[in-house]
Amino acid sequence: MFKKSDFGIVFNTLFSFAFAAALTLYVQFMSGSLTFESFCMGLVPAYAINFVLGSYIPLVKMGNAFAGIFVKNEKNPLFYFLRMLAIVVVMTAAMSFLCMFYEMGFNPAFPIAFVSSLPLTLVFAYIVACIIFPFLLKGTNALCVKEG
Repeated sequence: MFKKSDFGIVFNTLFSFAFAAALTLYVQFMSGSLTFESFCMGLVPAYAINFVLGSYIPLVKMGNAFAGIFVKNEKNPLFYFLRMLAIVVVMTAAMSFLCMFYEMGFNPAFPIAFVSSLPLTLVFAYIVACIIFPFLLKGTNALCVKEG
């Protein structure tokens, strides 16, 4: 069990792992190179990148600010979906860029590959994030029960 004050780091750990696993599966499946070994080899840097991005970018504040532009009531479901959209766009774009650069390096085809793969990846990532977020939130609440 974890302290309630550790909620952010616990949630970031769980979300980064789930998000990295889903996107790694998707990208490798779409490229036709999905094997257990390629999944494991892709998951490690994807998780590390996600975790670092989630730790240093104030995603919740940014998402709340973006959603607050359109919807003032935080209890409104539209607020939730807009907040998730902002978070997913930043996380997916940064993760995709860094993971693809890690795989391809300084390749002239890199910008074209990144731009062409990003729209479908964003759609997939948004759907996955909207689905897993409530479950991870409940799981993190269950793990972070200690006081102090």
